[in-house]
Amino acid sequence: MGGHSNWPEWIYVAVVIALMTWVGAEAWEAERLVEHVPADAETIIVTGQQWFWTFEHEDGTKEIGELHVEVGKAYKFEVMSKDVNHSFNIHDYVVLMDAIPGRVNTVWFAPDAVGEHDIQCREYCGLIHYNMRGTLYVEEPSH
Repeated sequence: MGGHSNWPEWIYVAVVIALMTWVGAEAWEAERLVEHVPADAETIIVTGQQWFWTFEHEDGTKEIGELHVEVGKAYKFEVMSKDVNHSFNIHDYVVLMDAIPGRVNTVWFAPDAVGEHDIQCREYCGLIHYNMRGTLYVEEPSH
């Protein structure tokens, strides 16, 4: 009576379980980072509308098409839309959040280097969607 070994199947099952556990842990960590906005983060209201971005700082200062922030500070974006669905994206900082009429979505980031970065809409929002761009200016602290 020759025995049939199940070792290859058990190894395969163990590898699959290990990979699923690792992927789940990584996803949980990413979710934790997104959800836990630092307490000292400055809130910036980001409003998308055909076909530009408006940024309102906590002190009431408004910017259109460009956003000035300081290196080393945390910022919480409250993202919304005035008309159709948009998607707020700062590719260099892996910031991507839907802007949907009637809803406020939150995402945060903390720029770590001085520089200029593209802001764009990643959701087709109409005829001039390709031109819905802006610039993020990360600057040295002013004080």
